[in-house]
Amino acid sequence: MTKEVETIALTRINNGAHYNFMEAVAGKAKANAKVYAKAQTQTDALTAAVKAENDVLVLSRKSALSDVIEKADKQRDGYFSGYREGVRSYCRFPGGSEKLAADKLWQHLTDYGITPKMQLDRETGLMTNLVEDLQGKYAAEVANLNLQPFVEGMKLANDNVRMALAVRDTEQSAEVLGALKEMRARTDEAYQSLIRRINAYAEIEGAADYAAFIDDVNRQIRRFKQEVLKTTSRLSPKEKEKKTAKLLAGLIPAFEKELGLEEKSLSYAGHTAKLDAKTTLYLLYINDDATNFIWVKIDGEKLVRVNYMAGPGEPGGVGQATTE
Repeated sequence: MTKEVETIALTRINNGAHYNFMEAVAGKAKANAKVYAKAQTQTDALTAAVKAENDVLVLSRKSALSDVIEKADKQRDGYFSGYREGVRSYCRFPGGSEKLAADKLWQHLTDYGITPKMQLDRETGLMTNLVEDLQGKYAAEVANLNLQPFVEGMKLANDNVRMALAVRDTEQSAEVLGALKEMRARTDEAYQSLIRRINAYAEIEGAADYAAFIDDVNRQIRRFKQEVLKTTSRLSPKEKEKKTAKLLAGLIPAFEKELGLEEKSLSYAGHTAKLDAKTTLYLLYINDDATNFIWVKIDGEKLVRVNYMAGPGEPGGVGQATTE
Protein backbone atom coordinates (compact mmCIF):
# COMPACT_ATOMS: atom_id res chain seq x y z
CA MET A 1 0.00 0.00 0.00
CA THR A 2 1.31 3.46 -0.93
CA LYS A 3 2.41 5.64 1.96
CA GLU A 4 0.03 8.58 2.44
CA VAL A 5 -1.05 11.21 4.94
CA GLU A 6 -3.79 9.85 7.19
CA THR A 7 -7.19 11.48 7.72
CA ILE A 8 -8.29 13.49 10.75
CA ALA A 9 -11.65 14.98 11.73
CA LEU A 10 -10.69 18.64 11.41
CA THR A 11 -14.13 19.95 12.40
CA ARG A 12 -13.83 18.26 15.81
CA ILE A 13 -10.63 20.10 16.77
CA ASN A 14 -11.11 23.12 19.05
CA ASN A 15 -10.13 26.53 17.67
CA GLY A 16 -6.76 26.90 19.38
CA ALA A 17 -5.62 23.36 18.59
CA HIS A 18 -6.85 23.73 14.99
CA TYR A 19 -4.60 26.73 14.47
CA ASN A 20 -1.61 24.95 16.06
CA PHE A 21 -2.15 21.89 13.88
CA MET A 22 -2.39 23.86 10.64
CA GLU A 23 0.54 26.12 11.45
CA ALA A 24 2.71 23.07 12.12
CA VAL A 25 1.73 21.34 8.86
CA ALA A 26 2.36 24.49 6.82
CA GLY A 27 5.76 24.87 8.47
CA LYS A 28 6.69 21.24 7.78
CA ALA A 29 5.71 21.57 4.13
CA LYS A 30 7.71 24.75 3.62
CA ALA A 31 10.75 23.34 5.42
CA ASN A 32 10.80 20.21 3.24
CA ALA A 33 12.50 21.25 -0.01
CA LYS A 34 11.10 18.37 -2.08
CA VAL A 35 7.56 18.88 -0.86
CA TYR A 36 7.70 22.64 -1.30
CA ALA A 37 9.07 22.29 -4.83
CA LYS A 38 6.10 20.13 -5.84
CA ALA A 39 3.42 21.97 -3.85
CA GLN A 40 4.57 25.56 -3.47
CA THR A 41 1.22 27.06 -4.47
CA GLN A 42 -0.70 24.83 -2.05
CA THR A 43 1.80 25.41 0.78
CA ASP A 44 1.73 29.18 0.35
CA ALA A 45 -2.08 29.11 0.25
CA LEU A 46 -2.19 27.15 3.51
CA THR A 47 0.31 29.53 5.14
CA ALA A 48 -1.80 32.54 4.15
CA ALA A 49 -5.01 30.86 5.34
CA VAL A 50 -3.44 30.03 8.70
CA LYS A 51 -2.37 33.65 9.18
CA ALA A 52 -5.89 34.90 8.37
CA GLU A 53 -7.38 32.34 10.76
CA ASN A 54 -5.06 33.45 13.55
CA ASP A 55 -6.01 37.11 13.08
CA VAL A 56 -9.68 36.26 13.66
CA LEU A 57 -8.83 33.78 16.44
CA VAL A 58 -7.01 36.50 18.39
CA LEU A 59 -10.00 38.80 17.96
CA SER A 60 -12.42 36.10 19.13
CA ARG A 61 -10.47 35.66 22.36
CA LYS A 62 -10.55 39.32 23.33
CA SER A 63 -13.01 39.99 26.13
CA ALA A 64 -13.39 42.10 29.22
CA LEU A 65 -13.66 38.82 31.14
CA SER A 66 -10.21 37.60 30.09
CA ASP A 67 -8.56 39.03 33.22
CA VAL A 68 -11.24 37.48 35.45
CA ILE A 69 -10.73 34.08 33.84
CA GLU A 70 -6.94 34.32 34.11
CA LYS A 71 -7.09 35.24 37.80
CA ALA A 72 -9.54 32.45 38.66
CA ASP A 73 -7.49 29.96 36.64
CA LYS A 74 -4.34 30.84 38.59
CA GLN A 75 -6.21 30.44 41.88
CA ARG A 76 -7.55 27.08 40.73
CA ASP A 77 -4.09 25.90 39.69
CA GLY A 78 -2.72 26.95 43.08
CA TYR A 79 -5.32 24.98 45.02
CA PHE A 80 -4.86 21.98 42.71
CA SER A 81 -1.07 22.04 43.15
CA GLY A 82 -1.48 22.27 46.93
CA TYR A 83 -3.88 19.32 46.96
CA ARG A 84 -1.61 17.28 44.70
CA GLU A 85 1.47 17.93 46.83
CA GLY A 86 -0.52 17.09 49.97
CA VAL A 87 -1.50 13.71 48.57
CA ARG A 88 2.05 13.09 47.34
CA SER A 89 3.52 13.80 50.78
CA TYR A 90 1.21 11.29 52.47
CA CYS A 91 2.17 8.67 49.87
CA ARG A 92 5.59 8.66 51.54
CA PHE A 93 4.12 7.43 54.83
CA PRO A 94 5.37 3.93 55.66
CA GLY A 95 1.84 2.68 56.36
CA GLY A 96 -1.42 3.32 58.17
CA SER A 97 -4.76 4.78 57.12
CA GLU A 98 -3.14 7.95 55.78
CA LYS A 99 -0.93 5.91 53.45
CA LEU A 100 -3.93 3.89 52.19
CA ALA A 101 -5.98 7.05 51.61
CA ALA A 102 -3.09 8.81 49.85
CA ASP A 103 -2.43 5.86 47.52
CA LYS A 104 -6.08 5.79 46.51
CA LEU A 105 -6.22 9.56 45.93
CA TRP A 106 -2.92 9.54 44.01
CA GLN A 107 -4.20 6.92 41.58
CA HIS A 108 -7.39 8.96 41.23
CA LEU A 109 -5.30 12.01 40.31
CA THR A 110 -3.28 9.98 37.84
CA ASP A 111 -6.45 8.68 36.18
CA TYR A 112 -7.66 12.22 35.51
CA GLY A 113 -4.28 13.46 34.27
CA ILE A 114 -5.09 17.14 34.91
CA THR A 115 -2.30 19.66 34.26
CA PRO A 116 -2.39 23.49 34.46
CA LYS A 117 -1.26 23.70 30.81
CA MET A 118 -4.38 21.93 29.52
CA GLN A 119 -6.78 23.61 27.13
CA LEU A 120 -8.95 25.77 29.41
CA ASP A 121 -12.37 24.24 28.67
CA ARG A 122 -11.05 20.70 28.99
CA GLU A 123 -9.31 21.43 32.30
CA THR A 124 -12.50 23.02 33.62
CA GLY A 125 -14.63 20.00 32.72
CA LEU A 126 -12.17 17.53 34.23
CA MET A 127 -11.81 19.64 37.37
CA THR A 128 -15.59 19.68 37.83
CA ASN A 129 -15.67 15.88 37.76
CA LEU A 130 -12.60 15.59 39.99
CA VAL A 131 -14.12 17.81 42.68
CA GLU A 132 -17.41 15.89 42.52
CA ASP A 133 -15.48 12.70 43.25
CA LEU A 134 -13.49 14.27 46.09
CA GLN A 135 -16.63 15.61 47.76
CA GLY A 136 -18.48 12.35 47.14
CA LYS A 137 -17.00 8.86 46.99
CA TYR A 138 -13.53 9.99 48.13
CA ALA A 139 -14.71 12.40 50.84
CA ALA A 140 -13.53 10.09 53.64
CA GLU A 141 -10.01 9.84 52.20
CA VAL A 142 -9.83 13.62 51.74
CA ALA A 143 -10.97 14.17 55.33
CA ASN A 144 -8.45 11.62 56.61
CA LEU A 145 -5.65 13.74 55.12
CA ASN A 146 -7.26 17.09 56.13
CA LEU A 147 -7.26 18.29 52.51
CA GLN A 148 -10.82 19.70 52.47
CA PRO A 149 -9.66 23.36 52.23
CA PHE A 150 -7.83 22.61 48.98
CA VAL A 151 -10.84 20.79 47.52
CA GLU A 152 -13.20 23.60 48.51
CA GLY A 153 -10.81 26.15 47.01
CA MET A 154 -10.61 24.15 43.77
CA LYS A 155 -14.39 24.01 43.53
CA LEU A 156 -14.89 27.74 44.10
CA ALA A 157 -12.17 28.81 41.65
CA ASN A 158 -13.27 26.26 39.05
CA ASP A 159 -16.89 27.44 39.29
CA ASN A 160 -15.68 31.01 38.73
CA VAL A 161 -13.74 29.95 35.63
CA ARG A 162 -16.69 27.95 34.29
CA MET A 163 -19.19 30.80 34.75
CA ALA A 164 -16.84 33.42 33.27
CA LEU A 165 -16.18 31.22 30.24
CA ALA A 166 -19.91 30.78 29.68
CA VAL A 167 -20.53 34.54 29.83
CA ARG A 168 -17.58 35.29 27.57
CA ASP A 169 -18.75 32.77 24.99
CA THR A 170 -22.24 34.27 24.86
CA GLU A 171 -20.99 37.84 24.62
CA GLN A 172 -18.82 37.19 21.57
CA SER A 173 -20.50 38.62 18.53
CA ALA A 174 -22.01 36.38 15.89
CA GLU A 175 -19.98 38.34 13.37
CA VAL A 176 -16.64 37.36 14.93
CA LEU A 177 -17.63 33.73 15.46
CA GLY A 178 -18.98 33.53 11.91
CA ALA A 179 -15.73 34.95 10.55
CA LEU A 180 -13.71 32.39 12.51
CA LYS A 181 -15.84 29.55 11.16
CA GLU A 182 -15.30 30.85 7.62
CA MET A 183 -11.52 31.20 8.13
CA ARG A 184 -11.31 27.67 9.50
CA ALA A 185 -13.17 26.33 6.47
CA ARG A 186 -10.73 28.12 4.15
CA THR A 187 -7.77 26.72 6.06
CA ASP A 188 -9.24 23.22 5.92
CA GLU A 189 -9.71 23.55 2.15
CA ALA A 190 -6.09 24.70 1.70
CA TYR A 191 -4.86 21.85 3.90
CA GLN A 192 -6.84 19.23 1.97
CA SER A 193 -5.52 20.62 -1.31
CA LEU A 194 -1.93 20.28 -0.08
CA ILE A 195 -2.45 16.78 1.28
CA ARG A 196 -4.21 15.56 -1.89
CA ARG A 197 -1.29 16.81 -3.99
CA ILE A 198 1.39 15.18 -1.84
CA ASN A 199 -0.54 11.90 -1.63
CA ALA A 200 -0.94 11.95 -5.40
CA TYR A 201 2.76 12.50 -6.02
CA ALA A 202 3.59 9.71 -3.57
CA GLU A 203 1.29 7.42 -5.54
CA ILE A 204 2.64 8.41 -8.97
CA GLU A 205 6.36 8.88 -8.29
CA GLY A 206 6.80 6.66 -5.25
CA ALA A 207 6.93 7.76 -1.64
CA ALA A 208 10.71 8.12 -1.23
CA ASP A 209 10.85 11.89 -1.71
CA TYR A 210 7.81 12.52 0.45
CA ALA A 211 8.16 9.86 3.16
CA ALA A 212 9.73 12.18 5.75
CA PHE A 213 6.94 14.75 5.41
CA ILE A 214 4.19 12.11 5.38
CA ASP A 215 5.59 10.35 8.45
CA ASP A 216 6.01 13.65 10.29
CA VAL A 217 2.43 14.77 9.60
CA ASN A 218 1.06 11.33 10.48
CA ARG A 219 2.83 11.43 13.84
CA GLN A 220 1.23 14.79 14.48
CA ILE A 221 -2.20 13.47 13.43
CA ARG A 222 -1.91 10.48 15.77
CA ARG A 223 -0.87 12.72 18.64
CA PHE A 224 -3.83 15.04 18.05
CA LYS A 225 -6.18 12.07 17.86
CA GLN A 226 -4.87 10.83 21.19
CA GLU A 227 -4.56 14.14 23.06
CA VAL A 228 -7.08 16.51 21.44
CA LEU A 229 -9.80 14.37 19.88
CA LYS A 230 -10.06 11.72 22.57
CA THR A 231 -13.55 11.35 23.92
CA THR A 232 -14.75 13.94 26.43
CA SER A 233 -17.30 11.52 27.88
CA ARG A 234 -16.34 10.57 31.40
CA LEU A 235 -15.16 7.01 31.85
CA SER A 236 -15.27 5.30 35.19
CA PRO A 237 -11.85 4.34 36.62
CA LYS A 238 -12.63 0.69 35.80
CA GLU A 239 -13.53 1.56 32.18
CA LYS A 240 -10.43 3.71 31.82
CA GLU A 241 -8.27 0.93 33.24
CA LYS A 242 -9.78 -1.58 30.82
CA LYS A 243 -9.17 0.74 27.87
CA THR A 244 -5.55 1.32 28.91
CA ALA A 245 -4.90 -2.39 29.42
CA LYS A 246 -6.30 -3.17 25.96
CA LEU A 247 -4.11 -0.52 24.33
CA LEU A 248 -0.96 -1.78 26.06
CA ALA A 249 -1.78 -5.43 25.31
CA GLY A 250 -1.59 -4.61 21.61
CA LEU A 251 1.83 -2.94 21.96
CA ILE A 252 3.58 -5.24 24.43
CA PRO A 253 4.40 -8.17 22.05
CA ALA A 254 6.57 -6.01 19.78
CA PHE A 255 8.22 -4.44 22.83
CA GLU A 256 9.04 -7.87 24.25
CA LYS A 257 10.76 -8.78 20.98
CA GLU A 258 12.70 -5.53 21.02
CA LEU A 259 13.99 -6.29 24.54
CA GLY A 260 14.67 -9.94 23.76
CA LEU A 261 12.15 -11.14 26.35
CA GLU A 262 10.00 -14.22 26.12
CA GLU A 263 6.46 -13.88 24.81
CA LYS A 264 3.92 -12.89 27.50
CA SER A 265 6.64 -12.11 30.02
CA LEU A 266 5.48 -8.49 30.34
CA SER A 267 2.17 -7.44 31.86
CA TYR A 268 0.57 -4.10 32.69
CA ALA A 269 0.64 -3.56 36.46
CA GLY A 270 -2.33 -1.19 36.48
CA HIS A 271 -0.28 1.83 37.59
CA THR A 272 0.52 5.02 35.72
CA ALA A 273 2.59 8.15 36.38
CA LYS A 274 3.23 11.53 34.77
CA LEU A 275 6.71 12.20 33.41
CA ASP A 276 5.66 15.73 32.47
CA ALA A 277 2.48 17.59 31.53
CA LYS A 278 2.06 15.67 28.28
CA THR A 279 3.66 12.27 28.93
CA THR A 280 1.93 9.41 30.72
CA LEU A 281 4.04 6.49 31.89
CA TYR A 282 2.84 2.90 32.36
CA LEU A 283 4.28 0.34 34.77
CA LEU A 284 5.00 -3.14 33.38
CA TYR A 285 5.94 -6.12 35.51
CA ILE A 286 8.30 -8.82 34.23
CA ASN A 287 6.91 -12.29 34.93
CA ASP A 288 4.36 -10.74 37.33
CA ASP A 289 7.17 -9.79 39.72
CA ALA A 290 6.56 -6.42 41.42
CA THR A 291 10.28 -6.06 42.14
CA ASN A 292 11.20 -6.56 38.48
CA PHE A 293 9.59 -3.79 36.49
CA ILE A 294 9.89 -1.37 33.57
CA TRP A 295 8.31 2.06 33.09
CA VAL A 296 7.30 2.82 29.50
CA LYS A 297 5.61 5.53 27.46
CA ILE A 298 3.65 5.26 24.22
CA ASP A 299 5.45 6.85 21.28
CA GLY A 300 3.29 6.71 18.18
CA GLU A 301 2.47 3.05 17.79
CA LYS A 302 5.15 1.53 20.00
CA LEU A 303 6.35 1.40 23.59
CA VAL A 304 9.56 3.12 24.66
CA ARG A 305 11.39 2.40 27.90
CA VAL A 306 11.76 5.39 30.25
CA ASN A 307 14.23 5.82 33.09
CA TYR A 308 11.81 6.66 35.88
CA MET A 309 11.37 5.80 39.54
CA ALA A 310 8.18 6.46 41.52
CA GLY A 311 8.18 7.81 45.06
CA PRO A 312 8.99 5.81 48.19
CA GLY A 313 6.46 3.08 48.89
CA GLU A 314 4.76 3.44 45.51
CA PRO A 315 4.66 0.63 42.90
CA GLY A 316 7.62 0.95 40.57
CA GLY A 317 9.33 3.18 43.10
CA VAL A 318 12.25 3.65 45.44
CA GLY A 319 13.15 0.57 47.40
CA GLN A 320 12.19 -1.82 44.62
CA ALA A 321 14.64 -3.31 42.15
CA THR A 322 14.37 -2.77 38.44
CA THR A 323 15.97 -4.58 35.52
CA GLU A 324 18.73 -3.06 33.46
